[in-house]
Amino acid sequence: MRTVRTVVFWIHLVLGCIAGLIILAMSVTGILLAFERQIDAWADAPAVLQTQSQPAAQEPLQSVLANLSNSGQGVPSALVLHNNSKAPIEARFGRERTLYINPWTGEVIGEPSKATRGFFGSVERIHRSLGLSMRSAVGRGATGAANLAFLFMILSGIYLWLPKLFNLESVRTRLLFRSGLKAKAREWNWHHVVGIWTAFPLVFIVLTGVIMSYPWASNLLFTMTGSQPPSSNRGGDRPAEQNRAGNRAPAITSPAPQFIPLEQLAQIAKQQVLNWRSISMEVPQPLSQTLSVSIDKSVGGQPEQTSQLVLNRRTGHIDQIKRFSDNSTGRKLRAWARFTHTGEEFGVVGQAIAALASLGAIVLVWTGFSMALRRARSAQRIRTAAPSELHSTAVSEQPYPEPAD
Repeated sequence: MRTVRTVVFWIHLVLGCIAGLIILAMSVTGILLAFERQIDAWADAPAVLQTQSQPAAQEPLQSVLANLSNSGQGVPSALVLHNNSKAPIEARFGRERTLYINPWTGEVIGEPSKATRGFFGSVERIHRSLGLSMRSAVGRGATGAANLAFLFMILSGIYLWLPKLFNLESVRTRLLFRSGLKAKAREWNWHHVVGIWTAFPLVFIVLTGVIMSYPWASNLLFTMTGSQPPSSNRGGDRPAEQNRAGNRAPAITSPAPQFIPLEQLAQIAKQQVLNWRSISMEVPQPLSQTLSVSIDKSVGGQPEQTSQLVLNRRTGHIDQIKRFSDNSTGRKLRAWARFTHTGEEFGVVGQAIAALASLGAIVLVWTGFSMALRRARSAQRIRTAAPSELHSTAVSEQPYPEPAD
């Protein structure tokens, strides 16, 4: 047992020294990214207030598209409607650009904060690829390997946390912070306490990070549940995001006579899901026979609250409706993995737990590095000490009032 524990300890220590700085970078950026959605909403979304001077009815969506085209903005790939009269319509041009539209007048009233988007773009690049290109094999390979190493360190850390002599006092020294400790004894105490209290959320955060880092890990979810893995999409973007403004057909100033106006199709979609919060409509090509719509009952980050519709533009008939429950188990797990990673799946409480767990990971890296350096300095002093000094040096280096591991 002693041999196994020693081997696990040294693997734990070596992996921590190798991957520690990358884990530190991902942990710091993870805290910032946990609340990205709320920060973006606070910084970006202007309020559109309905006043007496505004018309009684909102501007038809077809007119919104015509205004965008006539003003030189181009044709968006999607329009996002919110179930709030004070919220703007979002005209999204793929991932590159979003404009906020006054739903009562059809006028452009603003766009997302470039500073905020630029900041979070840089944070995400550091988090996912160490600041290199998002497609960088080096950057993404390093963060993926660090995720795997961190997962082993968490699991092995739980094993190493267990005291050799299991009693109330030994458990308490590893479970609760102790006052009056200094140097290595304090770091040992903090490493054990923070490690055990953050182990559960960190397992989910890091495991989902591994799933998103490696296609084989993602496909394993499908294989384990008997589901068909999705085909790889090297382009990386969904069809709606590939319809950039420069590649789209000219704006549709009015629908073809055989097609139902977008406004009526939007009303049909709204009737399908009670308590909807937002509706994202792909702007169809002029001759497209169908309209794809995504309806979300949450503020985002909870895929089980989203439904997908395909509407026939000629008849208004719902050709297809797909709710989250209709997905295979593999697809459900993969969607949950994405939003469990940031805690968004569990709302603000989940995001707060994810941020606190990331803060705990920073403490683990710091205390781990510090104890490793102290161990290295101690070993160096022992190697250079005279034989008569070895005993006194070894005694003075005992760091804990607790039994040392």
